[in-house]
Amino acid sequence: MKPIAIALLLLVLPAAADAQDRRCRESAPQELQLDLSGVKTVMFDIGHNKLRLEALSGADGRLSGRACASSAARLDELRLTQEREGDRLLVRAGREGGGVFSFGNAYAYLDLSGQVPDDVLVQLKVGSGDAWLTGAAAMSADVGSGDVEAKRIRGLVTAKVGSGDIVLDDIGALKVLSIGSGDIKARSVRGDVEVGSIGSGDFELRGAGGDVEIGSIGSGDAELDDVAGSVAVGSIGSGDLEIANVRGDLTVRSKGSGSVDHSGVAGAVDVPRRR
Repeated sequence: MKPIAIALLLLVLPAAADAQDRRCRESAPQELQLDLSGVKTVMFDIGHNKLRLEALSGADGRLSGRACASSAARLDELRLTQEREGDRLLVRAGREGGGVFSFGNAYAYLDLSGQVPDDVLVQLKVGSGDAWLTGAAAMSADVGSGDVEAKRIRGLVTAKVGSGDIVLDDIGALKVLSIGSGDIKARSVRGDVEVGSIGSGDFELRGAGGDVEIGSIGSGDAELDDVAGSVAVGSIGSGDLEIANVRGDLTVRSKGSGSVDHSGVAGAVDVPRRR
């Protein structure tokens, strides 16, 4: 290695180590054995923290990871707990007393991963954190400003997003309650897709095995491609709708100043004229 390259490396390594130390100056291991006896639904309320989940056949249900904080006092505030509510298990990750703490050089967070059985409904409640899920029977995601990624979900995915992002791949069916200013991207949906409302955010769909129905599009955008069934949209405000490769019909009931662009629609097309 050349002397200049060595000198640069020696400069970079301490800086990287110092940055890592600042984000996890104090740490403690975390582990939780989930009480899943008779449980049909598991909700993970993670707030601003991180969670990676894999659903596997026969998994006993366990979380592990670490707590990181800027000080020992902040570290002591972090909690990983579970609570039974009938056949539902509620798992909470966050600060004692709730709330998010990250201001300047002060911080406290949990970075977790784990496994759950593949025959339970997994519910994700995410504030400004991040969650990843693979292989569940069915799931729901309620996301504020954070991010959720899910793939290989055999059944229904129910989703709601504020200003965050949700990415879905290889799922059974999709029901989107609402999209605020955030985004939802979905690929390879085997069944029907239902979207309640799109505010100023975006909805992108690549591949649906059934029909697609969208209640309303405000100032946001919806882009649909490769739909095996028909597409129906209730209303469009100032947003845009792009449609391609639909083997059924396309229906838009009302439209404001927004636009509708379509190509490759095999069935009937019923779209209001441009104003």
